[in-house]
Amino acid sequence: MANVQTLLRDLRSGAVPSTAPVATVAVPLQVIDAEMPVHEVEPLFLDAALVRIGVIDRTDPGRIGLITRSRFTAGMAGRLGYGRAVLTRRPARAVADWEPLVVDPASSVVEAALLAMARPAESRFEDVVVRADVWSATGTAELVHALAAALAEQGMRDRTTGLVNRHTLEHTLDSWALEIRGSRRRLAATLIDVRAFGLLNAIHGLRHGDRVLNTMAEALAGAYPSGCVIGRLGDDEILVAAVLPAVPDERARDIAEELRQIALRALDPIPHEFADGEWPRVRAVATVSLQAWADVPLLLQELHRSMRREKAEAATVGSPRRV
Repeated sequence: MANVQTLLRDLRSGAVPSTAPVATVAVPLQVIDAEMPVHEVEPLFLDAALVRIGVIDRTDPGRIGLITRSRFTAGMAGRLGYGRAVLTRRPARAVADWEPLVVDPASSVVEAALLAMARPAESRFEDVVVRADVWSATGTAELVHALAAALAEQGMRDRTTGLVNRHTLEHTLDSWALEIRGSRRRLAATLIDVRAFGLLNAIHGLRHGDRVLNTMAEALAGAYPSGCVIGRLGDDEILVAAVLPAVPDERARDIAEELRQIALRALDPIPHEFADGEWPRVRAVATVSLQAWADVPLLLQELHRSMRREKAEAATVGSPRRV
C-alpha cells in the first residue's frame, strides 16, 4: 500500500482523481479570545450543538487554537479531579490545542483525510480546522464520511463525462427490470453512437474527444427528464433509459421514438466553443420492452443490432456504385 506522502504527491499532481473541497463539509467555527477566562468558556458548552471553539491570540491572529468539547471536559476533570479548581481562572489558551491540523479551503476532502490519518495515533481523530476569512472546522468522522461518499460516487461515474458508468447503468436497468414485473410498465432505451469517433481522436487528439463527450453528456443531461438514467455504455456510446407508464404498444413505441429524437435534437447543433469539423454527428436507435417484462442483455443486444444495421445502411448509401 502506498504511503501518505506518495498518495498526496499523486493527488496534487492530478495522477489520481480528486474530490470536493474540504470547505464544503466544514462548518463555521465560533471563535473566542485566548485571554477569556475558562469559567466563561464553560457556559458556552451548555449548548449541546456546540462541539468545538476556536481560540485566537490577538498577538498572532494568523494562528488558531482549538477547544473541542471532549478536550474541555477532560481538562476540567483533570487527572486527580482538580481540573476545574486549577483551570477556572486561567485563560482559554491554557486548555486549547495550539497545534491542530489546519488546511486551506481549496484542499480536497481526500487530501484533508490523508493528512488527518497521517497524524500520530493519539491525535489522528482530532478535528480539522479550515483556514479562511471565517475560520471553520470539521470532525474527522464527517471528513471520512464525506470521503467514503465521494469515493462511492466516483465508483459510479465515468470520469470523462460525469455520467454513470457501464456497471452502474446495467445495475440500474436490472433493478428497473425487477420493478416492472407484475405491472404494465416497460423499459425504453436509446443508444447514441458518435460517428467516426476514432477518426476524430486521430485528427484532433484524445483530449478533444474527451471534451466532445463531456459536452454531449451535459447537453443530454439538460435535455432529458429527471427520471431518465444517462450513462456511458462504451467508448463512443451513450445510453439513455427510462421506465414507461402503462400504455398501449403503439404509444410505447411512439414514446421510445420521442426519446430518440430528444438525443438527436440535443446533439445536432454545433456548440459555439467548437469550430467546423470539430463536432461529430451522432446516430441514435431506440427500443422498448414488453409490458411487465424486460431482459436487459437482450434489450442491449437489440439496440446494438439496430445500430449495426443503421451503420451498414449508411455505408451502402454512401459507397460509390460499381460500373
